[in-house]
Amino acid sequence: MNTAPKTVKAAPAAAQKTEPEGRLTFPASLWMVILVALPFLYIFILSFLTRGATGRVEFSFTMENYARIFSPVYVKIFGVTLVLAFVTVLLTLAAGYPFAYFLARLGPKYRFLGLMLLMVPFWTSSLLRTYGWIILLRNDGIVNTLLQWLRLTSEPLRLLYTYGAVLTGTVYMLLPFMVLPVYNAVEKLDNSLLEASRDLGAGRFQTFRRVTLPLTVPGIAGGVTLVFISAVGLFFISDLLGGAKTMLLGNLIYNQMLTSRDWPFGAALSMVMMAGVLLLLGASNTVSARAGKGARP
Repeated sequence: MNTAPKTVKAAPAAAQKTEPEGRLTFPASLWMVILVALPFLYIFILSFLTRGATGRVEFSFTMENYARIFSPVYVKIFGVTLVLAFVTVLLTLAAGYPFAYFLARLGPKYRFLGLMLLMVPFWTSSLLRTYGWIILLRNDGIVNTLLQWLRLTSEPLRLLYTYGAVLTGTVYMLLPFMVLPVYNAVEKLDNSLLEASRDLGAGRFQTFRRVTLPLTVPGIAGGVTLVFISAVGLFFISDLLGGAKTMLLGNLIYNQMLTSRDWPFGAALSMVMMAGVLLLLGASNTVSARAGKGARP
């Protein structure tokens, strides 16, 4: 009689890991479905419906909501929004890159202090900080008072409720979204590459242009994406600092949803904005991937 113990075949390692990983990722997946996929599907379906005479949504399929977007009035709003977002990206990049580079090159103690000084103001409400800019820029505010005290102007300048005020507030709000990705990219730089460039005779500017800048492109792409997407969606800064004189895409969607009660058209505007965001994310990922391949030895 054969009493040899039976050999038990071990399950493949992949099969053993799949079940625990699936259990861990299920809550997150369910959360994403409830908070992202279902609302997106709701807005998508709503964008093809019709607004009734009393403001209620009627279940009648139409493409008119998307056709209205090409009206000159709304095309102009899209243009103003894109220009504001593009200028915001340029200004935050011009101010944020040098700051992030300098911050990443500090010692650990001063680096932590610099990050804290950057982030502490953003622990307060964005509305409160926007009202702070109103106090600074109004006719009897601190800026105009200082300019007149220095005799640089004889009367208060019109600083508030202008396009410049909206741009200033937007840049201020979104500067950390540019600084942090660039800081992360600069901090991960391999100092041996910079030293090798200098040993081969390259100056500081040439080293920055041919070594540092290409290696930090992924951080720049991430910062540009975050700033651009946020600038397109902001609406309260335009209301408070622009006096509702500068209509942006975020203001338009807000007004259509809550003031005009035209939910289908507001949903169509939201879908177009999200499509633009997805295109920008795809472009950012492409740029980051190409920069990563180019940085490999």
